[in-house]
Amino acid sequence: MHPGLVPSTAWATGREGCVAEVVHIGGAIREGDVVLLGLCNEVGVIANGGRPGAAEGPSAFRAAFGRMPARVLQGKRFLDAGDIPATAPYAAFLEGAEAVVAACVKAGATPLVIGGGHDCAFGVYQGLAKEGPTVVLAVDAHLDVRPTHEPSSGNPFFRMIEAGLPGGDLAQVGLQRFANSAEHETWLRLKGASLQFLEPGHEAQALEASMGALSAFAAKGRRIQVTFDLDAIRAADAPGVSALAPWGLDASLALRIAQACGACPAVATFDLMELAPALDRDGQTAKLAAFLAAAFIEGLASRPS
Repeated sequence: MHPGLVPSTAWATGREGCVAEVVHIGGAIREGDVVLLGLCNEVGVIANGGRPGAAEGPSAFRAAFGRMPARVLQGKRFLDAGDIPATAPYAAFLEGAEAVVAACVKAGATPLVIGGGHDCAFGVYQGLAKEGPTVVLAVDAHLDVRPTHEPSSGNPFFRMIEAGLPGGDLAQVGLQRFANSAEHETWLRLKGASLQFLEPGHEAQALEASMGALSAFAAKGRRIQVTFDLDAIRAADAPGVSALAPWGLDASLALRIAQACGACPAVATFDLMELAPALDRDGQTAKLAAFLAAAFIEGLASRPS
């Protein structure tokens, strides 16, 4: 799929009936597979002034997800495509994401991408857009439209729009006005993007906005990329992220959004970005990321056959 991919050795062992016992390491992608890809990149995070640590996100995710009971796979075949390692040149993260996502779409599989800086989501977009018209649902505290094509975790949606994504095909939920400039908000609104900002006491509106966007995008007949930056979740539930948020989505709401995304037949790829285990508390955020993946797969299994 991509020459830069390397197998991961981070799968936990020794727990009977767990995911790690049934995961397939490498090999051909089959229709219906859930395919894991790790992007061990924090170059863009550091360039954007974020806290280092996201390069270890994929390994921490595997350690947490691998210990979960195999039932969370809902009978689906789970394939680990490997990692683009931290030592790879920056372009390899985007190219690797593009190659694996495109291969999954062609095969009728669902990519589950773990990062790594949120700039990697641009590579996921390129892979999906390569196979046909694509729309994007982003769960994020930040607008991420810094006007630069250089490595930056703050620019994936700027790069997507510059690459041809119509602004009206982008919906962002879980945003915080406390964490975004008025100029970036104005730029996106002029492009036609749908923006849902959190209001204290009304955080559940993020779920409503997510489901509304999924429904509207599905009606367009497009494939949906769902990109979930873990910093959209409050620090009480997700301390191990690149940009700490004292307020945001709670874990329950995040799980409901992930499940809704999995249940939508138009969703073609799901990523969880900016997991930084070195900044975590007792592996809490890695475990939550594993729960989010499980909730997404649960939704996936509920789709009409």
